[in-house]
Amino acid sequence: MTFEVFNGQLAPLATTFLWSLGIGLLSYYLVYKTTLFNHLIEVPLLPTFLTLPAVMFAFLMSFMSSDAWQNYSYARTALINESVAITRILNIPVGTPELQKNIKLLVQAYLEGVLNEEWADSINKSPSSKAQASIDGMEQSIWQGVTACSQASGTSLTCIDSTMSSVFIGALNDLRAARRQRLSLGYVGSTDGKWILAIFLGLISAISVVAVHRHNIKTGTTALILCCLSIWIVLGIAVLFSNPYEGSERLTPIPFMTALEDLKNVTK
Repeated sequence: MTFEVFNGQLAPLATTFLWSLGIGLLSYYLVYKTTLFNHLIEVPLLPTFLTLPAVMFAFLMSFMSSDAWQNYSYARTALINESVAITRILNIPVGTPELQKNIKLLVQAYLEGVLNEEWADSINKSPSSKAQASIDGMEQSIWQGVTACSQASGTSLTCIDSTMSSVFIGALNDLRAARRQRLSLGYVGSTDGKWILAIFLGLISAISVVAVHRHNIKTGTTALILCCLSIWIVLGIAVLFSNPYEGSERLTPIPFMTALEDLKNVTK
């Protein structure tokens, strides 16, 4: 995404303002400073002509804004589901105290991998091997307890009955599914093609507004300013929510940080 080169929470709004300003300056130059549209002075365009590009731009931005907000909602749901699954795993009294302590250490390692590698380093675009190893370690510990039950007729200290193991594996599967959904949504802002098309269509809309007023520069300039301000607003709204993990409206892993802090306090 182009706005990623800017620092600060208002980077999307600043970038879309520059895009809109560039659209306005280019439209003004093409219509009033070149000979491409001089013939419109004698035979002006009908005002109804400008509605076609404007309506197409409105439909495109409506679709992009709806898609961006839907992805943002999915990412927020994935964050909630993942934190709830972690809480469930920590609250299940599975196996012996030693096994429960080992589960807590694995959950702590999982949270450290998610926060430091997936969230901070890759912005949820690539998985953490540390987090994956923690999930695999928890699952392996549970299956070892189930195996111990069948081999020792339920007398082993590490035995985990089928009911408890089913509940734990269910929570672990929910954690795995929520994590995969979160990571899949980290790629939504990496495609620039749709934004290039949106800017190009916005340019066509601005040119059509100015071309209709080719015979009057003052009127055309006023219409162009209003058009570019509208383009800035709709582009800004779409970009603000284009990636749920970047920009001023990005999601923050507060539930993960809180859970990690609690685990560190318990294991001290």
